[in-house]
Amino acid sequence: MAKAAAVTAGKDLLKGLPVIRPETHGRHSVLDRMALQIRKKFGTTEGFADRLGLSTQELLVLYYEPEYSLRPAQQPPDMVSAEYARWRTWFLLGGRGAGKTHAGAASVVREAKVDPEARILIVGPTYTEIQKNQLEGPSGILTLAPPWFRPEHLKSKKQLVFPNGVKADYLPAADADKFRGYGYTFEWLDEVVAWKKDPVAVFTECGRVGRGTSSRMRRLGLSSRKVITTTPAPTELFREILKQRRGLVLSRSSTLDNSAHLDDDYALQALDAKKSPIGRREFWGELEFDLDPALFRGVDWNASRVKPKDAPSVFDFIVVGLDPATGEKKGADMHGIVVVGVRREADGRDHAYVLADFSLKSPEPAAWAKKAVAALKAWEPHAKKDGGGRPRAWIFAETNTGGSMVTATLHTLAKVKVLTERARNSKAERAAPVSMLAAAGLVHMVGKHDKLEEQLSKFTGAPGGHARDDRVDAMVWPIYKHVVKMRRNVGAAGDAQQPTDSVEEEAGDAAP
Repeated sequence: MAKAAAVTAGKDLLKGLPVIRPETHGRHSVLDRMALQIRKKFGTTEGFADRLGLSTQELLVLYYEPEYSLRPAQQPPDMVSAEYARWRTWFLLGGRGAGKTHAGAASVVREAKVDPEARILIVGPTYTEIQKNQLEGPSGILTLAPPWFRPEHLKSKKQLVFPNGVKADYLPAADADKFRGYGYTFEWLDEVVAWKKDPVAVFTECGRVGRGTSSRMRRLGLSSRKVITTTPAPTELFREILKQRRGLVLSRSSTLDNSAHLDDDYALQALDAKKSPIGRREFWGELEFDLDPALFRGVDWNASRVKPKDAPSVFDFIVVGLDPATGEKKGADMHGIVVVGVRREADGRDHAYVLADFSLKSPEPAAWAKKAVAALKAWEPHAKKDGGGRPRAWIFAETNTGGSMVTATLHTLAKVKVLTERARNSKAERAAPVSMLAAAGLVHMVGKHDKLEEQLSKFTGAPGGHARDDRVDAMVWPIYKHVVKMRRNVGAAGDAQQPTDSVEEEAGDAAP
């Protein structure tokens, strides 16, 4: 009954809200539509400006003013339809890489331009994220603002000042008390899914300080407004946002809506993501409140299982995932050791093959090192060789707890290649995209791995799972690092099959 109630509550929150989506409001920006018309009439877009009779000034405006490159789902509601002219909250739910930041930054530039009395607040997860993404990134305000309206960035004051005098303050969503005393006419709240410290209190305070008005707003009957751009998540904050229905307009956009600006492999991964609830949320911008907390429970491993005799004999590279117990908890002596092979198949996708689970319990500190080295020696003949004739195989370990001890212990036994990384996200955040790939049939169990599969069926990524998640974490890390596609701009250097570019190597005495 509790589950049914949760489902109903989630559906009721979305029911009846106006939604701007590509299927109903179009997929193309003004520039896109102009280019499509030229191509339809002349068979090419060459000579775009001449064919439209644009002056140099008009061409510069089209190029630099961000509003002309916005798809309908990226446009503030009043730009889409007159019926939304008095919107109060614009809630843009988009997949990763869907152009949410671009939309939010463009809305700030537009507001500063049309209302010289505007007082703007910019909120993001942290100061670093605000500056890196919302201000200075490829879709940030300082990048998108046209040269003749680019604001001055006063870092000491945490403020942007536009040429017409409009000021935009920025604050991280860390302490609700920091917002007190202000009065803003316009707010941009970005990636609320990543607000970690009491997000509901911060959002509530944003509502309280969003009380400003201006001559233009009074003339047009407008209230202060919020733009919220984020990947969705079934959290209490999202429920709170959706409860405030007066003047609330939703926009939905998927990663694929913006595929022209994304790496091909990343777009392909987004297409595969539709096969899982997590994927539909992360890449298709769908908000569901009834998600199974066990991330892999919905995966049908039998559908993608490969018999050992039918498994590939050679892989592009092989990784021994290592999650050694380091004594942080009494009895936490299970060492996760899982072998994963990766290869690009005929469908153009990287597939991960779980080849062996050598996880063990042992009070002997170096037992895990012996087993990991033995696993690498056993499987490296099945890995392709690099330009120097060496097998593309290595041991990978997280170093948050063990630090350099992991590498040092392995190198006392053998000169093997070891790659390590310090985790900057949670187990659940790493496992979610892996479960998405598994649901799409891109992660294969070679044979049966009963104990690992049992752990996977119960895995939630909740804190304190060291003694129960060891096998899962050892399996997830190699796939997360080397198969999950991170967003890259079109034309980014590097082959998707080169797996070591972002991993910190601590080879020590390892063979080159």
